[in-house]
Amino acid sequence: MLHMFFPFFRYTLSMSKVLQGESHNQDISHMNLDNDSSRKINWGLLVTGIVGGTLVVLYAVATPFITPALRKICLPFVPATSTQIENVLKMLQYRSGSLVDIGSGDGRIVIAAAKEGFKAVGYELNPWLVWYSRYRAWREGMHHNAKFYISDLWKVSFCQYTNVVVFGVPQMMPQLEKKLEEELDHNARVVACRFPFPHWMPDHTTGEGIDVVWAYDSKAFKGNEKTRSETVQKMHPL
Repeated sequence: MLHMFFPFFRYTLSMSKVLQGESHNQDISHMNLDNDSSRKINWGLLVTGIVGGTLVVLYAVATPFITPALRKICLPFVPATSTQIENVLKMLQYRSGSLVDIGSGDGRIVIAAAKEGFKAVGYELNPWLVWYSRYRAWREGMHHNAKFYISDLWKVSFCQYTNVVVFGVPQMMPQLEKKLEEELDHNARVVACRFPFPHWMPDHTTGEGIDVVWAYDSKAFKGNEKTRSETVQKMHPL
C-alpha cells in the first residue's frame, strides 16, 4: 500500500517547493518594486530641493537689481566706462579731501578716486554691488581709503564731503540739486556724469557724447540758491 502513496507524496513535496519558490519570487519582486519606488521618491525629493533652492538663490540675487525699477525714481546700475572715469578724475585734479559717489554701483569710481589719494565713500542701495565693491577694494589694496555702505541716497547727508560724484538720471536731478544746495559747504565740487543738473551752470566740462562730465563748484550754485530764495521772498512777502 505504501508504495502507492510514495509518488503522490513526492508530487506533493514538489508542488510545495514550486509554490514556495513562486512565493519567494513574488516577495523579491515586491521588494524590488518597493526599492524602485523608494528610489523614485528620493530622486523626486532631490530634484524638488535643487529646483526650489535654485529659485530662492535667483530671487535673492535678482531682487536687488529689479527693485530699483519699481521705485518712483529709478536709478539703474550701468557701469562707468574707462573714459568716464578718466574724465571724472580730470575734473577732480588739484582737489583733495573727502569724496562720495552717489549710487556707487560696482565701486570703480570710488576705488579710482582712492588711488588718487581721496578718502572715498560710496553709497549704494543694492547689497550685492556693495559687497562686490568691498571685495574689489580689498583685492586692489584700497580698502583703507575706499568704503562702501548700503543706503538710500535720500536718507544720507552729504554735508561732510567736499567732492561729490553722481551718475544720475534726469528724473532725479532736480531733487538732488536741491538736496546738495542745502547740504554742501561752499568749497565743495559736484561732478555729474551722463546727465547735467537742470538749473546749475557748469564751471567746467569735458568729454564727448555719453562720456561728457560736468563739474559744478558749490560757491556758484550756493549763490543760485540764495538768489532763488530772495526771488521767492519778493514774490511772497510776509
